[in-house]
Amino acid sequence: MGRDIRLIALDLDGTLLTTDKRLTKRTVRTLSEAAGRGIQIVPATGRSLTGLSSKIRELSFIRYAITVNGAAVWDMGRQEPIVRQAFSTERAVELWEFIARYHAVRDVCIDGIARMEPEYYNKVETFMPDEPRRMLIRSTRTPTEGLGELVADGSLTVEKFNLFFREDAEAVRQQARRDLAQFDGLSVTSSLGNNLEINHAAATKGRGLLALAAQLGLSPEQTMAFGDGENDISMLRAAGLGVAMGNAAEEVKAAADLVTLGNDEDGVAYGIEKYVLTGR
Repeated sequence: MGRDIRLIALDLDGTLLTTDKRLTKRTVRTLSEAAGRGIQIVPATGRSLTGLSSKIRELSFIRYAITVNGAAVWDMGRQEPIVRQAFSTERAVELWEFIARYHAVRDVCIDGIARMEPEYYNKVETFMPDEPRRMLIRSTRTPTEGLGELVADGSLTVEKFNLFFREDAEAVRQQARRDLAQFDGLSVTSSLGNNLEINHAAATKGRGLLALAAQLGLSPEQTMAFGDGENDISMLRAAGLGVAMGNAAEEVKAAADLVTLGNDEDGVAYGIEKYVLTGR
């Protein structure tokens, strides 16, 4: 008997999208077939709401999105958040000032928009060594002056901070991670290899997935999730069926129920076809 999967959550970078950020025809066909069977197809990403690519937004069957590592779960049909897990203004200011000590690039997600200071946005090649990741930053960040003032504006919602380190500064990145452990109530993960993503402790993809499932009247057993990065582990563990990509790190594979093909091999399509659409 096939699994009663009613919601499939999909990480984007390194999972649904190929390394060069494409959405393949096979993947679109498979997602469309699943949606046609009444299954919710849900992007689950560290990106902000505005950072969802046009490739994703143009898929007519996508209504919900888990964004900013679960800090904001959106009903895109109504253009309103279902769940928000953000920092208090005091904690946001404290963290913004604290992470300034590192030789790294800071950015911040505020009210669904990922913002980066223009001097760094215009020099993305200094901290992103390959073109696919440079393209990701250019397409998902909004250059913004005066970020400190926005972080301190109590009328705005600060959802996530990001730190990007040079490839040759791994020791600094690891030290920053250890230093951030002094703050209670944080979730610190990485998705791009040279970054640290700082969220409220309650903001994880796993919590976002379960909250959305509950909103839709679904049990955890009726959910499936695909991912490749550290920030996907909570989601793979929370889902009824957690699937790691073939290109995922070993710790991610260890957290999953199954491992599919890589993101450049239509791994998402293969996994859905094999374990959901064919009922095996």
